[in-house]
Amino acid sequence: MTCRKLLTKLGTYNFPAGGDVGRKKLGIILAGVTIFGSILTGPVPGFAAEREFFSAFPDMEILPAYASPVSDQFSLLKPPPTAISSQDSDTTETMPLRNPEEIPVFSPVLAGMDASVWGARGADVSSVEEVVIPFAASPEPPPAEEDPFLVVLREEKEPDLVLSQQDVELLVERNRDAEPVVGLDAEFFANAPEEIEKGADGSHAGLKRRIDKFIRYFQTRGRARFEIWLSRSGKYSDMMRGILAEYGMPGDLVYLALIESGFSPKAYSVARAAGPWQFIAGTGRRYGLQVDWWADERRDYEKSTHAAAAYLRDLYGIFDSWPLAAAAYNAGENRIKRAVTRYKTEDFARLIRYRYLPRETKNYVPKMLAALTIAKDPERYGFGNVQYEDPLAFDKVVIPGGTDLATMGSIIGLPAESLREWNPELKRFCTPPNTETYQIRLPQGFGPIAAERLDEIRSEAKVTFLRHKVRKKETLASLAKKYRTPVSTLKEMNGIRRNSLRRISSLIIPVAGLSEEEAVPGKRVSPDKLRLAHMRVNERYRRGQKVRVRRGDTLWRIARKAGVSVKSLARANRMKTTSVLRAGRIIRIPGAISSSGKGSRHVVRRGDTLWKIARKYGVSVKQLARRNRMRSGQTLRTGRVLQIPTES
Repeated sequence: MTCRKLLTKLGTYNFPAGGDVGRKKLGIILAGVTIFGSILTGPVPGFAAEREFFSAFPDMEILPAYASPVSDQFSLLKPPPTAISSQDSDTTETMPLRNPEEIPVFSPVLAGMDASVWGARGADVSSVEEVVIPFAASPEPPPAEEDPFLVVLREEKEPDLVLSQQDVELLVERNRDAEPVVGLDAEFFANAPEEIEKGADGSHAGLKRRIDKFIRYFQTRGRARFEIWLSRSGKYSDMMRGILAEYGMPGDLVYLALIESGFSPKAYSVARAAGPWQFIAGTGRRYGLQVDWWADERRDYEKSTHAAAAYLRDLYGIFDSWPLAAAAYNAGENRIKRAVTRYKTEDFARLIRYRYLPRETKNYVPKMLAALTIAKDPERYGFGNVQYEDPLAFDKVVIPGGTDLATMGSIIGLPAESLREWNPELKRFCTPPNTETYQIRLPQGFGPIAAERLDEIRSEAKVTFLRHKVRKKETLASLAKKYRTPVSTLKEMNGIRRNSLRRISSLIIPVAGLSEEEAVPGKRVSPDKLRLAHMRVNERYRRGQKVRVRRGDTLWRIARKAGVSVKSLARANRMKTTSVLRAGRIIRIPGAISSSGKGSRHVVRRGDTLWKIARKYGVSVKQLARRNRMRSGQTLRTGRVLQIPTES
């Protein structure tokens, strides 16, 4: 092969399937290969100082010392000179050093030279940790300007400030508020009534017949139900609109919740969708909702609205059409995508002409538009006399996970049923124990009370789960009385449907009041410890003790917890039964008489004697000893539980 035909024939041998390659194309390929090879085999700046030096001072017109000849490199290991030399041919010019603190210090690697290069040149790198690099001065150094690299080094000496979690939360919240919220197109909902009125000339002409059908339905057969929905909208609508606005969503999307559930947190469909926004479990978990045995946050009207807003925002981002986004909320985004692809149209009015979409999905958007039209002008459509519920007003407080609702309610003076009503996502008797903390809603005004009594809630309402081996003659009722746990809770925890313990060897029993030391997993808890724990709950309301009134306390609540009548409590403190208690006042608990006739109990503490206890409860030593089958002079053991006889 001759050199003249090399370029032509080379393509034939290299590309047998394609034949000859053009001269220009092959030349470009060979040039590219040549350039790429030279890059790989060429010297790397910063590691080959003889050819081209790496500069740590890109803005300065001076050369670092390692750009000098090889013979001068060993001068770097000498002590730093008192002046900076500038080598320019045969002349040497000196100038005073800067402040020693401002001279940058580099390691060999930072200077662009590998340790192996230094070792190859005879330098003892192991004995050198930092090297001072002298540099040549320019003819006229600018006195006013300061090296930016030096400024960075000096600033790095300043210590960082450690922020508390509260500071971080404030900063994050401030950044969140500063973020602009981009509002999505709300014209579809805002102009819906006007467009419907236009009939065939409006943008909803293809849906007009279906919309009119649902308006007539809501005015006739569905009137009673729709009135309830409108009435309930007053309770939730403002809260939901505020959350939708946080995501930049149109506020009129609340009418999706109206037709989905009628704003009912307890709504549950045959498709196993739950809550006001009717999430199925999978979609709810995908958008951050907890759905398990303890809680179902699909029923939480706040958290589920956040999830719905995020889901609808994603759907609108997919379809860029509110009718299609709403239909996808009902049928799923994949089904709507397939319908759009199959029929090659994004017009919802045309899609519903075909048989692919379910009947419910075809009616979904017209039904929502009909509800929106009536809700915006209820008097025109005959709903002017609807009594709207008051908007939600509540407080929030963070409590430990696994807090017993009934015990917490007794501490803050609120029935457990009310706590469940304000927190419909809670499925069991306590907050989820699988979370460290839980934010719970309370009626307005009870938040400060709960915050004030948070220590009491932590110590008295924390639930501990015990495993109990069922013994002969034990029943659900006897165990419920022993552990102070309702029978319904025992059956719920253990999946028992009947009232018998037959063929059941062990039970999981939740109890409240155990201390942190007693509630250690794997530790045995005796019946005596349980009794002590139950007594500690009401320790501050014992006979003869004094109680400081706290915000929210009433005579009825204190009397109920102390086991005395309101009349006797008022008489002991020279008050009327209708008196209002002032926070901070001291209330004396009179002699407590139990309904069982066995009297109250006392836990013996260090230093207690029969005489002290008898005097405290207003009984004789003889009566106290006889009631507990003791001798009058017997020494008491700390922790023993004594029965206090009733007053004669």
